Amino acid sequence: RLRSNPRQPGPSKAAPPLRPRVSLKKLLKVTSVAGGIQFGWSLQLSLLTPYVQELGIPHAFASIIWLCGPISGFFVQPLVGLVSDRSTSRFGRRRPFILAGAALIVVAVLIIGFAADIGYLLGDRVDGGQKKRPMAIVAFVIGFWLLDVANNTTQGPCRALLADLTGHI
Repeated sequence: RLRSNPRQPGPSKAAPPLRPRVSLKKLLKVTSVAGGIQFGWSLQLSLLTPYVQELGIPHAFASIIWLCGPISGFFVQPLVGLVSDRSTSRFGRRRPFILAGAALIVVAVLIIGFAADIGYLLGDRVDGGQKKRPMAIVAFVIGFWLLDVANNTTQGPCRALLADLTGHI
């Protein structure tokens, strides 16, 4: 006598196609990129606030600068997701966006790190002990916003790539 197993698909239910297994090494590579992005966000939140104060950015403007992260995430991630979902690149749907975002992160970090020097090159001067650095502030804000956009450009495709590899949405 045969027993019916409710967990097995019956003749009316089609079994989902089997996906090839993804190696643990490949999953670790993808999740290390995602982990790196999270470290980047945490460093941005912890280290850049003191730098904002050192440059002399008023507190009222500092909160406006911090708004860029959520705003860029609201616009950039869905836009990049839409474009990457439709991508037919020979490098894959996600990898070009992850690489572009990573390159932008490098540029943004360099701009932020050298904001005071960039400001000096663009005309900032130290007069009588009073530091006025409007150009350094402009360079910093551009770098900061670029970093937010770059992090969001990389984060969405990285998460989508992980979902693509594991077969989960």
